Amino acid sequence: MERLFFRGSIKPDCETSAAGVMLDRQKYVIGVTGIGAGAGATFTAMGMAFIMGKMTSGVTYLEGQPHRKDCVSPYRLLAVDRTFRHIAEKDRRPAARLTLYKKVNWQIYKPWEQEDGSCFQDYRQAVGKIIIVDNPYCFDDLDLVVAVVDPFPPAVSAGLETFGMLRRFHDKESAARRKVIWLLNKSDGSVARRETEKYLKIKFDFEQRLIPQEIFYRSAYSCTQPFFMYEAEGLSSMALSILEEI
Repeated sequence: MERLFFRGSIKPDCETSAAGVMLDRQKYVIGVTGIGAGAGATFTAMGMAFIMGKMTSGVTYLEGQPHRKDCVSPYRLLAVDRTFRHIAEKDRRPAARLTLYKKVNWQIYKPWEQEDGSCFQDYRQAVGKIIIVDNPYCFDDLDLVVAVVDPFPPAVSAGLETFGMLRRFHDKESAARRKVIWLLNKSDGSVARRETEKYLKIKFDFEQRLIPQEIFYRSAYSCTQPFFMYEAEGLSSMALSILEEI
């Protein structure tokens, strides 16, 4: 299994804990960020990882910044599954570790790890060929940004600063491969999409319908993930489209 993540050309003079990682140009780094808190960036990033893990090999989920609320951290969300918790608890290796669960390498912060700037993980040092960065702290090293928008008006208003940064990233002259995908999350009808597009002056590339809240509770009490109990068609379409372009 490790060969799926380490295969490819190797950096010749690498003496760090990430020795053996593939050359930067052989990786594709996708950042997932929310327009405002609670937009669903973590849900989107985790869903993409699970979906892409079924379609190809070498997929890594990387937590760019520690989540502000521990109750919604990737570790807490995954640890409901005893299989993942057992793997993660015995894994004490450095940031370039392999924590394989459902064919995805999970590089996430644990509750007992420090949460200051020195703990931020280097996107390009992550092990894998497709790196999905949840909550990135900068956009410069990303090949693609998935911008997740919650159509609830107060949420859109709260995320205008991040939205402006993404628009500048999207509009500035850069490599042709660099772009932003706009995802409308928690959509419940055409009105929300039309009004949000009109206000932000953008066109959404993909739309994920609002998932019933009971799905999240049922999956947690069943010690599994909501992606295994509910078909997230919007995320599946987006993941497939991204893989086709890589």
